[in-house]
Parts: sequence; structure tokens; C-alpha cells
Amino acid sequence: MEIVKLNINGMHCSACSSAIEKNLQKIPAITNIKINAISGRAKIAYENTKISSKEIMDLITSYGFPASLDDSKAQEVAYIKGLKQRLFVAVPLFLGIFLLHMGGFHSAWSGVVQLVLASVVQFYCGYPFYVGAKSFFKTKSADMNMLIALGTSVAYAYSLYLFALGESGFYFEGSSAVICFVLVGEYLKSSAKKKASDGVAMLASLLPAQARLKLESNLKSTKWVAIDGIQKGDVCLVLGGEKIPLDGVVLSGKAEVSSAHINGEELPKLVESGAEVVGGSLVLNGELTIQATKDANAFFVYEMLDLLELSQSQKPPIGKLADKIASVFVPSVVAISLLAFMMWIALGESLAFALSIAACVLVVSCPCALGLATPLAIVCASMRAKSLEILIKSPEIYEKAQQIKTIIFDKTGTLTKGEITVKECRIFTKKGEDFVKSVAKTLQHNNPHPIAKAILEFAKDSKMLELENKEYTIAKGVKGEILGKSYYFGQLEWVESCTKVGIQKNENAIALASENELLALFYLQDSIKENAQATINALKKRGIVPVILSGDNAQSVEKVAKELGITEYFTSIAPVQKAEIVAEFAKKGSVCFVGDGINDALALKEASFGISFIDATQLAQEVGDVLLLKDDLWGIVEVFDLAKVTLHNIKENLFFAYVYNIVLIPIAAGVFYPFFGIALQPAFAGAAMALSSLSVVSNALRISKARLEKCEK
Repeated sequence: MEIVKLNINGMHCSACSSAIEKNLQKIPAITNIKINAISGRAKIAYENTKISSKEIMDLITSYGFPASLDDSKAQEVAYIKGLKQRLFVAVPLFLGIFLLHMGGFHSAWSGVVQLVLASVVQFYCGYPFYVGAKSFFKTKSADMNMLIALGTSVAYAYSLYLFALGESGFYFEGSSAVICFVLVGEYLKSSAKKKASDGVAMLASLLPAQARLKLESNLKSTKWVAIDGIQKGDVCLVLGGEKIPLDGVVLSGKAEVSSAHINGEELPKLVESGAEVVGGSLVLNGELTIQATKDANAFFVYEMLDLLELSQSQKPPIGKLADKIASVFVPSVVAISLLAFMMWIALGESLAFALSIAACVLVVSCPCALGLATPLAIVCASMRAKSLEILIKSPEIYEKAQQIKTIIFDKTGTLTKGEITVKECRIFTKKGEDFVKSVAKTLQHNNPHPIAKAILEFAKDSKMLELENKEYTIAKGVKGEILGKSYYFGQLEWVESCTKVGIQKNENAIALASENELLALFYLQDSIKENAQATINALKKRGIVPVILSGDNAQSVEKVAKELGITEYFTSIAPVQKAEIVAEFAKKGSVCFVGDGINDALALKEASFGISFIDATQLAQEVGDVLLLKDDLWGIVEVFDLAKVTLHNIKENLFFAYVYNIVLIPIAAGVFYPFFGIALQPAFAGAAMALSSLSVVSNALRISKARLEKCEK
């Protein structure tokens, strides 16, 4: 049994991935299939003695969806490049056809020019849709490719028929317009999917490329080895400023280690002999000798990568409505057209009349409006989102947002700024605040610790004193000799143990003291972001329940929850646990997760959709379905409001498109002819088709002017 990971291009929706799965399941040698139409990724298990990975790729490609190995981006890049080239050709040619048609140029030369230009658009620019439509003959499932190919072909063919007869009134501009609009949507979607799939692999970059391995023959000697070569039991040395390259247990040494990507804690922790560490954590100071407890391929970072890929292969909860109906609509229209043709022949009407009726049915039901209904609304919504500094990566967000019952927030860096600041400095010495700040700045100078950075920012305007000696005690504090006198700056218990002063306990404070005098207490905080309260209130008003899910300690999380009026929260949660809790909430209803760290990646993908920020870690930016390009939580409310407006607009567009077809197809089939002698002419059918498209376009443009609630400070 082997597993192959593939990139699959050309999938528009879940209907496409379902068609591929349905056909692959007919092959006994293929035992498990997971395909994600949004990311374009597939994970397929098969018996390599009966079928090869190349044969599987060839099968999928024969269905009309080019497949390539997951580690080869060449085909995906070529597909996107081809779409871009076709788009650059289609737009100017369509504009030329449109100007000739609308400008009243109906001479013979105008017809020839329109035919030539439309032929290029139809058969070169529209080639990807013909390839996709070809899959119907193997998958027996019609999708948007079939709609686009059939609709534009009918308009083109009828126009070619009129040209051959020497008549005017062509519909070349209609077929070209549909191809242009859909090419724009397909190019944007394929580009976004490529970025999304590229982002997953970034998780592996958390680990350093090499590890300093201790030799078994001489543990004092070391050599550099590639990460992939580490095996369980290997021992490596990690110095201050380096990343831990493996999952293991500390054999010796002592150091402060930051594992923010694992537990969400903004503060590093003291790690010494016997402690377990995770690859990718940063050693701030000290040194550690660590023994690997796993082989390289089982490291936590790689486990997260596998979980992300698994979550990406899950089916989206809702497919696009147009694609669901297309599988019935397209063959139904063809059947009605053929039935109408045969019926009028049987009733004794002329061949020309029957052909006219059949052409009217196909032209009037040309899926121009249907093909534009969703992508045009999405384009308008995307432009509106851009003006609000929001990037919505997947169009499915507009549907999913309306089903959200719970929104789960990470705390650090999401609801709070994720930066330690000095809230208050309480002075106890008569030497004054300036002296205290100068001592503090001198002791913490060149210290990369987050608390030291907060102290240096607080005392940035103070002058430096002459430092004679400085000594760090890991995870405790710093001792320094200034002007011949010893000063201690750090944890309350440590300062108290080193001096003769008594200090009242406070978890959010650090102390500065000399050997016999308490100089000051510095009270620290991670402040809540602006608009956080207004955002939480607005979400509650929309019926969405806020929850905090954090790796931070209980006291810190409880304080933020109480201040924001959030009644449900979880503390000290690891990344995998975050994903599990999100999954539990999802059983009760759709869930949105908002986070900014690497530790949030699994939860972001486990949720119905995830929201991240432009200043988040790069991985969180990539795996989040929505990226806020501004440091403003109110953007979350704007996402939900814009999604509501957009989904309503899409439903209106589809309603117009389908009602139009339901009403006009019977008329085009000649239902009024026996009673009133009225038969729709192809020219009027084309005008009706254009009118339906115009109604959809006009309605979609309203999204750019839709009123959204503004934040009240």
C-alpha cells in the first residue's frame, strides 16, 4: 500500500472533486481518496502492485483535470500562466467585438472581423472550458465547464450560421463576454489556491536545517547533520540563540526557552535536566544537551504538517448552488431543445421553423446569467473587501459565515496586543524615578528577553549608568554592579532571596532592589486591543457566541475574558488540543476561529473558516481563510456583514437567472404558437439573454455600495 499526494488543476467546486472521486472509486486498486477542490490537493492510497501513481495521474487528467505530483509545481504554474495569457488575449478582442456590434457596423467587413476575433476568443481563450467539459463523457457529471462551453458554443454557432447566410444580428459579443468574465474568476481562484497550498509547507521551515550532533565515541565532539538524518536516541547540543532541532528530553544544561508556537505563552520558561522540549523552540540563553525521543519524521512539527494536510482534504460544508443545479440543468436544456425540434417536425412544421425553435431554446437558455451570477458577485465583494483592507481567500466564506454559531479567539496577539508593557512603576526609594529608570535601563541593556524589552521601552528616555559587572541567573533575573553597589532586578522571590528586603507577592510584578533597599516594583501587562470590546458586543448582537481558547495561564486568560464579557474560556491549551476543542464546538454548529500564531494553525484549519492578521506569523497568514490587512478587530464584524450582503446578492442573481430560464424556455419552445401564432425569434432570444446578463451585472455592482455597520468607539 502506498500513498501519493497530487496537485489537481481546473476544479471549480466540490462537484468537480466529487466527479473525480466517484470515478476513481470504481478502481479496486485505489483504496482511499481525499480531494480538496479549494486547495487543489489530493491524497490517494493505492495498491502499487496493481496500479502506479502515473496511471492515477493519467486517469485524473483524462477526466479533464490536469494532475501532477505534489512536490512538482511546474504543471500548476503552467496552468495559471496559460490562464493569464488567455485572459490578456480575450479582453482586447472582446472589446473590439463589442465596439463593432454596438457601434452599428453591420457591413460585410464588420461581420468578417467579428467572426475572426470571436473564433480566437472561443477556441483559444475558451480552450480550458472545453477541456473541462470533455470530462462529462467520462465522469457523467456536468459542471460549470459544461455550462460555459455549451452556452458560448451555441451563441457562437448560431452567429456563424447567420454569417453564412449573409445576415446580421450576431451574438459573438455574448459568447466572448462570458469567456472573459469566467477567465478572470478562474485565474484569481487558481492563483489563490496555489498560495494556499504553498503555505502548508512553510511549517517545516520552523526547524533549523541542521543539528549539532554529539558523537557516540566522544560526547565532547560534535558534527553538523541534516535534520532528516536524526534518529531516536541521538544527542545534540543547542546553544543560546539557536532553535531546538528535534523533539526530545534535556539531559543536561539550563536555559530559557520560548515555545510560543506550541503553547501561546508570550513569556519563555526555564528548561533544565529532565524537561521535554519540542523542535522549533528558541533557546534564548544558556545551553542544552538534548536526546531525541523520536525519529525525524515523527517530530511534532511534521505531525502538525500531516494534520494540516488531512484537514485540507476534508470536504467543504457547502458547494456552490450553480454547480449543484448544473448537473441537471444542462442536459435538461439540451433535451428540451431536441424534444421541441422533433415535436414541431412531427406536427408538420418546416425544418427551418423547427431549427429556429431549437436554436431559440438553446440561445435563450444560454447560461450567460448563470455563469456570471456567482463569480461577478464574488469579484465585486472581493473589491469591496479590499477597500476595507480584508483579503477573503475562498468564495465559500460568503456562505459559511452565515452559519457560524460560535467564534473562538486566541488570546495573545489576537484579543491582546501580545506585547508586554509596563503598566505602572511604583517607586519606593527617595532617589526618585529618574534614578530607578536609569538603573533598570543599565541592567537590561542588550537583553533580548520580552520583559527586558518592555523595561527598555519604558526607560528609553533615561540615561545609562556605568556598569561594572553584570550576571544573569536564568529564568530569575539579573545582578549588576553600578557605581560600586549591587542591584538585583527580576522575580520577586529571587530578589527577596538575594537581598535583605521584604516584598509583598504580586504575580504581575518584578522588583528592582539594592542589597538593603527596595527601589521599585514594575507592574506588567498585555493590553487588550482597541475595538476588541466593540467587536465582541457586535458579534453577540449578531447571535454569535464568543469563546477564548488560549495556551496562556488561567489568571491571564480569566482577566481578559472578564474585561470583555466573555463567559466561556479555555486555558493552558496545546495546539492539538485547540483543534480538538474546535472540533467539539463544530458538532454543535459552525465555528469560526481567530488566531495569529503558528500554534493556531491546526485550529484555523479545523474550523469552518479561520481569520488571521497581516502581522501574524507567516503560516497563520497562509492557512487562514480570511486575512485582515489592518490591525483592527472590527474587520471581523465587517467580514460577517459583507458575507451576508454578498450571499444575499448571489441568491438574487441565481434567482434572476433561473426564473428567467424557467419563464422563457417554454416560450422559446413555442408554447404560445398554437394559440396565438407567436413564436420567439432567435434575435429576440439573444436580446433576452443579454438582458438577463445585464440584470445580474447591475445587481452584483450594488455590493460595492452596500452599507455596513461602522465601529462605534
